[in-house]
Amino acid sequence: MNKQHSAGPNCISPSTSTATPLNPDNLSLAISHNNGFGSPSTPLSVVTEQFAAMLQVDAEQPSRPHGPTARDKKYDRQLRLWAANGQAALEEAHVLLLTASAAGAEILKNLVLPGTGSFTVADDKFVTEDDIDSNFFLDDSSLGQPRAVKVTEFLQELNTDSMGHSQILNLQELDSVDSSYWESFSLVIAHQIRPSILMKVAKVLWGKKIPLVVSNSIGFYGYLRIVVPEHTVVESHPDSTVDLRLDCPWPELQNFADAIDLDALDETDHAHVPYVVILLKYLKQWRAEHGGNPPSTYAEKNQFKDLIRSAIRSSDSENFDEAIAAVLRATQKTTVPIMSVLSDLRAQHLHENSTKFWILVRAAGDFVAKEGNLPLSGTLPDMKADSLRYIALQTVYRKKAVQDRDWVKHRVAELLSAIDRPTDAISDDEVETFCKFSRYIVVIDGRSLEEEYNPETAKATRILSALQEENGLMPIYLGFRALETFEERNGRYPGLLEDTGDDEKELQSIALEILKSLGGDSLGETASKVLKEFVRAGNGELHNISSLLGGFGAQEVVQLITRQYVPMKNTALFDGIQSKSDVWEL
Repeated sequence: MNKQHSAGPNCISPSTSTATPLNPDNLSLAISHNNGFGSPSTPLSVVTEQFAAMLQVDAEQPSRPHGPTARDKKYDRQLRLWAANGQAALEEAHVLLLTASAAGAEILKNLVLPGTGSFTVADDKFVTEDDIDSNFFLDDSSLGQPRAVKVTEFLQELNTDSMGHSQILNLQELDSVDSSYWESFSLVIAHQIRPSILMKVAKVLWGKKIPLVVSNSIGFYGYLRIVVPEHTVVESHPDSTVDLRLDCPWPELQNFADAIDLDALDETDHAHVPYVVILLKYLKQWRAEHGGNPPSTYAEKNQFKDLIRSAIRSSDSENFDEAIAAVLRATQKTTVPIMSVLSDLRAQHLHENSTKFWILVRAAGDFVAKEGNLPLSGTLPDMKADSLRYIALQTVYRKKAVQDRDWVKHRVAELLSAIDRPTDAISDDEVETFCKFSRYIVVIDGRSLEEEYNPETAKATRILSALQEENGLMPIYLGFRALETFEERNGRYPGLLEDTGDDEKELQSIALEILKSLGGDSLGETASKVLKEFVRAGNGELHNISSLLGGFGAQEVVQLITRQYVPMKNTALFDGIQSKSDVWEL
């Protein structure tokens, strides 16, 4: 019984198995000539040998002589999240932080700990008492020292695998930095950079396709914005990559199911037939009786469940219960959910600078044009079954997945050759991973800061609508925008003078200017309260808010660097007063 394998269908342990012993006398398994597995009269011992041959297990393959390395143990938890290829991407990355603030240091902390290869902190300020009060990575001995240097020193102590650098750099003159300066960084984090400067930096990074993460943290409020022209994800980590194709089984799969005669099985074997086989057999019977059509309406699906239920023999019917529970999924038509990606011009018109992703997409699109479906993932879920039948079924799926992968691999080599790239520029592992997750690939086409800030291209309707929501967080976005303009005009943030009345009025006036440029006419009570809170905070960072923003920000950075999981699109706000966060595409 395969359900016992709690770690998944690949973890079959004979020593703990309670399934029926595997011998020819207690398993009636008939395999048709069409599959090449023998005939209905073939002894089970011969069938078993044939299945073993299909598995192509190399008995002479040397096993790993040692256990986990010290590095594997150190990064054990994150390796479970993004595996070795994700860790390798992280270790090859070089992240730049502009402004050694509390929030910026917290983001870097959460990147240094998992082993980001290199990081650089650039700042031109010297440590003050306020910095020490708000930033965990500064102490009393840091007072009067360059902030970039001291933050880098403390962060470096967290992980010697990560190489830290510091630069005394005038952040108000970033727009005059040579554009080649940015090319050594995988990603840039900008905290409280003046908008006029930030826009120019963002434009350079956009052109070089270097991700930019903009952050800000004042008082109880936090802000995060991802700026990247294009971000593609293969390993999006869906809940499941199971793709059974029960509505359109390929010949070998249907032959496998047909070869098992349910009526000829004894009670034990009958209770250990995989539910996939049960569904395939009864779907074939249903189609034969209904003009070749599967059950489609709610009533028909219930009738189909009753048909399966009528075949239950004993109280040990877990496999039939699984089949009944899977009817809705089994009767859904297999589709190609990424047609818009496959038809993208970036895949249709490849050139020598095309990324691996778009070359793989083109190959997958050509496969769909030929076969009508995406490559099979080859993944089977856990299910009630004896080990022999489960392995045999798994072999059928894996064999088809390998065939599909090999076709895609061959097509990738042809495409690489056509654009004068080495035919091995994309590895077999990359092709295999792409085929496994092809149904779940993600393409994010970002919006630039220039598009967001320009009233003609801003998401004005979305912003104005969100501003009307009760207890919504969009007023915080408006407040950060107003703060930036205030600082640009005055050279300081509001609330730093003894009399804050004039600052509050000016901030309200600036916010109304921004609102009117988007088509609005009044701030409203909620926005006015938020602006007042910004003035009260006086540009002070609260460590708990900065720490939370650091965790959130680092998570997005890791996703961008590893190209695993799906990052947000594209703006996040946090309200520490309400303990709420929200995400918008702006």
